Amino acid sequence: MPMCEDAFGAAPVVRLLERAAFSAAEGSVPEARKWAAKVLEGHPRRDDALLLLSETFTNAVVHTRSTVIGVVLLGEEDQRLQVEVVSEGAETLPCTCRRVSVDAAAPAEWGELAESGRGVRLVRAIADQWGYIEDRPRCVVWFAFHPHPDADQA
Repeated sequence: MPMCEDAFGAAPVVRLLERAAFSAAEGSVPEARKWAAKVLEGHPRRDDALLLLSETFTNAVVHTRSTVIGVVLLGEEDQRLQVEVVSEGAETLPCTCRRVSVDAAAPAEWGELAESGRGVRLVRAIADQWGYIEDRPRCVVWFAFHPHPDADQA
């Protein structure tokens, strides 16, 4: 998934920062996060990227058919950053809905207090752009950050 064009329609120069593959196991989440933390050292959106990587990687571990999950880090000279989590997908697509139980006495299956479903809401709230591409047998969940507002002043 290429990053968006700039205001003049010119495609930005995107470069591969790094990519890696991890076992599709719960123990791989901190491993992937630690790896990305090293690669993104000094990037102004590093903490946001690591939080969302943890969320999307965990979702892939829980829902994927994969034995391996890939992580791709893409960047531009102006500090734009895109993170991609690549798996073999699942029977369901990432849910962007917000379903709440209609029975007030029943626990909510979805919503603010649900035990699952918060990851996509975090991605929507923090990333400047995000999405997913399902091209069976592959699924890519990606999120991107525009340059930090203070990047030119640093």
